[in-house]
Amino acid sequence: MKQYVCTPIEGFHRFEVTVPGSKSITNRALLVGALAEGTTVLRGVLFSDDSKVFMQALRDIGFLVEVNEEEHKVVIEGHGGSIPAVSGAHEGRRVYVGSAGTAARFLTALLALSGQHFWVESSEQMKKRPMEPLLRALEELGAKFEFLEQPYAFPFRICGRGGQKPGIRRPEYRCQQPVFERSLIERCDVPGGGHRASDRNEKCEGLCRNYDENDGGVWVPGVQAG
Repeated sequence: MKQYVCTPIEGFHRFEVTVPGSKSITNRALLVGALAEGTTVLRGVLFSDDSKVFMQALRDIGFLVEVNEEEHKVVIEGHGGSIPAVSGAHEGRRVYVGSAGTAARFLTALLALSGQHFWVESSEQMKKRPMEPLLRALEELGAKFEFLEQPYAFPFRICGRGGQKPGIRRPEYRCQQPVFERSLIERCDVPGGGHRASDRNEKCEGLCRNYDENDGGVWVPGVQAG
C-alpha cells in the first residue's frame, strides 16, 4: 500500500482549486439543451468518456453541438423537443451510446417517443445492463422496437411509434428506474391528446431552475474556484 506524508503548511497561503464538474449533471444538462428551443450554453462541463459519447450521440441524431474543452463549455442548438430533420434519414440514423448509462436510457426514451427510425448500438458491457423496464414502458406508449440480438437489450432498431395500448393510463416503473428518466417519459405527448404529469424530483427541477435563471445557459455544479 502506498503511503503519502503530508507536511503542514505554515503561515497564510492562497490557493485556487478547480473542481471537475459532475458527470451525472453534465449529461442531464446536455439533454435539457437538446430538448430546449434555440441556443443553450453549458458551462463547467465535465468531458468524461461518457459525456463525450453523449455529445457525439447528439450529433449523430442531428443536433448541432459545439465543444470548447479548454473553457469547459458546450453550445447546443435545441429544437423544442423535436428531433432535427435530416435528409436521407428514412432508413434510420445510427446512434452509439457506448457504456454510458445516461445516454443509453435518456436518448432511448427521446428517440423512441419521436416517432422516427433509429439504429441504437452500445458497448458489450452495456448489452448486459437491464433495459427491459424502460423499453416495456416505451412500448406501452406506442414505441416499436426490433431487437437485433437479445430481447429488450442493445442493439435494437427503433421503428417509429404507433398508438398507445388500450387501457394504459401510466406505465409501471420498478424502483431501479431513475427519476429523471421517468420524468422524461411521463412528460411526453400521450397519443389521443394530453400530457403525463411528472413526479417532482430535485435534480430535474434544479436543472430547469438553473436554465431559467441563466437565460438559456446551464452551469454544471462542481467547477468552481475557492
